[in-house]
Amino acid sequence: MSRRTCCVPFSDWVTMSSNRAELLDNEWHLVRDSGELPEVAYNASLYYLTQDENGPHLQLTDAERGRLLEAAQRRYRDIILRDMLPENRGKSLYRGLKRSMENWQRFKVFQARNAVESLFLRQEAASTLLSFLASEVGNGSPEGAGFNCTLPELLSFAHDLGLIRHQLPENIGAYCLQGEGRGG
Repeated sequence: MSRRTCCVPFSDWVTMSSNRAELLDNEWHLVRDSGELPEVAYNASLYYLTQDENGPHLQLTDAERGRLLEAAQRRYRDIILRDMLPENRGKSLYRGLKRSMENWQRFKVFQARNAVESLFLRQEAASTLLSFLASEVGNGSPEGAGFNCTLPELLSFAHDLGLIRHQLPENIGAYCLQGEGRGG
């Protein structure tokens, strides 16, 4: 009687390998296109791939985990920058600077939990914020533009992105919420 020298015949290994790649690719896309909570999608994918009773029970390599983590980072980038792009103003997906701020805070928690580097995203977000503010202020009066955050919230966000007050447009406070209306 012949004995196998390995636990899986080569033809089965090739099939498992391609299935594995397909599973991981599908999960990457689910995380990458996950909507407003990339960390939830990331953790759901990890759970499905490794522990779910209906999942494949894979032992993920560091590279495979890293690929899913990168998908979540890309999604965070999209949702942070989305509301700082002037071309999105007036579209149904636009919710204003406040949502960028909230998504940045979520990303910071994700970053801390997963030891993710944030320098490039922080720099890109800072540059995008400066461009957005300049565009909004350059478009005219505060009544026509305006931000859905207070000046202290905006300054805190800018500081978190590595910006300082003098880098922001001089009259930016007129575009921010203050109590019930706009103010300086």
